[in-house]
Amino acid sequence: MELVAFSEKRLALALSDYLRSIGIANHVEARAEGTVILLALAEDFARAQEEMKLFVGNPEDERYWQASWQSGQAQDEPVYAAAGPSAAAGWLARGGRVTRAVAALCVVLFIGLNVQPDAVFGALHYPPVLAETGVQWWRLLTPALMHAGLMHIAFNLLWWWEFGGLIERSQSGLRLLGVAVVIALVSNAAQGLQYGPHFLGLSGVIYGLLGYLWMYPLCNPAAGFRVRREIIGFMLGWLALGYTGLLDMIFGPISNTGHLSGLLAGMALGVLLGLVNRGEAARNIDGQD
Repeated sequence: MELVAFSEKRLALALSDYLRSIGIANHVEARAEGTVILLALAEDFARAQEEMKLFVGNPEDERYWQASWQSGQAQDEPVYAAAGPSAAAGWLARGGRVTRAVAALCVVLFIGLNVQPDAVFGALHYPPVLAETGVQWWRLLTPALMHAGLMHIAFNLLWWWEFGGLIERSQSGLRLLGVAVVIALVSNAAQGLQYGPHFLGLSGVIYGLLGYLWMYPLCNPAAGFRVRREIIGFMLGWLALGYTGLLDMIFGPISNTGHLSGLLAGMALGVLLGLVNRGEAARNIDGQD
């Protein structure tokens, strides 16, 4: 029996996870009108409908996110950790096609930089003069995909997988791609102004995705996702630590400009798109009454 349809997939999955956690069997199904929650038993409809109304009224309540966190947020029909795949398999499943494609491209370029550094960096570094004739457009983006050190690429891809995967699962691969490209353009431009062509790494985009995921659900509470406060605190603390110079001593030069500009660009996108998309889920519910 159909309970409700949501335009945002992650919103449907969050409610589905919660209903399962309180013993209401259901599954989700993609249809033209959105992601539909279907109940296994007709006798659960009245109770599920009451829970659905409470959910729409306050989707940010901790109980819903606890249920989603336990489910792994990885599949159309979420599986609880105790009955689902291994932790490693669940983590890998969190990355969609765009998330995986970008990660794979970063790995390929990482290998290339360590085999033929001059050739790869020479072909992909940021243009030293934007106003020069014949600027190759891909250079505005490709510095974000290059990494020189193993720790550098491992740290960045870990967070890319988490943040990018969350956006792709909850919204779409196209949304992730668009947000990431805009952030990369802003972050790379800021670094290009400060460092010229001598920078690389995805960390500016990572901070931008954090900013987007932080602001979007604040401006659109029906978003169906959020970043845990502990992660936001850690990432902001890491950003602040970068300005002390301690990280430069341990890891080498850190692009604080890239981190901060990426974060601000992502926050701006989160506010803009959150306000544009706000109310879609509520209007969808009203249309079914």
